[in-house]
Amino acid sequence: ARAIDKVIRFYQRDVSRLLDICRQQIVFERVEDMSHCLAVIRQDAEVQLVRVKNRMDADTNQHKLYAGYRDVALNLRFRTEEAEMLGIDGHICEVRLVHRDFAVMLQGPEGKARHRRYEKYRTARGW
Repeated sequence: ARAIDKVIRFYQRDVSRLLDICRQQIVFERVEDMSHCLAVIRQDAEVQLVRVKNRMDADTNQHKLYAGYRDVALNLRFRTEEAEMLGIDGHICEVRLVHRDFAVMLQGPEGKARHRRYEKYRTARGW
């Protein structure tokens, strides 16, 4: 439902602009480990980083936009022979680097309720 909403409301029905149809997260115990993972991904010749959304950076004021939620969202594509052979070398996916405290916050019934409140907030803000 969210993908359809994005395509209609924000992307003028251009589905190629969706960057998070395929999404996964990696949960970390320490921020330092998140940083190390990002460095390893940046150095990987078989990965092209398309966009990095750093919601961990306190200087960006993005915490206000995301109701205090923090993560690092990477949009990337794979540049391998296998990806090209499968015809997915142009496909962009999202990998979120998440600290354990935030991952736990969104689990279970309370976490789902928190996320529903965020969805209402996001919709009210028009994004």
